Amino acid sequence: MTLDPKRRLPRAAAAALLATVSLLAVPAAAEGAMEITAPGHPVRTGQALRISGDGNDDTARYLRACVQERALGAGAWRTVGCGRTAASGDGATVEALVRARRRGALQLRGVLYGLDAPGDPHPDVVRSSPVRMVRIH
Repeated sequence: MTLDPKRRLPRAAAAALLATVSLLAVPAAAEGAMEITAPGHPVRTGQALRISGDGNDDTARYLRACVQERALGAGAWRTVGCGRTAASGDGATVEALVRARRRGALQLRGVLYGLDAPGDPHPDVVRSSPVRMVRIH
């Protein structure tokens, strides 16, 4: 079977055009992150832990950063503190005190909520930080 050189050029041009159009159709990746700091050493029962975090995301108009906790093995996360609502470009911060109540392991994470307006009653989670584990003895 022989290839016709006249048919080969239009196929190559069509493939290049299709690749260019598909690159243009891909939406830009949203940029942002959420991070928290937690003690890296074991703490005593009853001790208060200062957890801080910050986050930013360019997909929401307003942002609010919160800290959540749960005991290792427990199912639900519990919000222990949130920062002020901030405009998207400014980034959101949070400072929270968490009391180490029981022996074992405490899991902590930061959650970044996106809001349509500063008083939005139904914010959406846009990012969450990696889970940090603190041992309690």
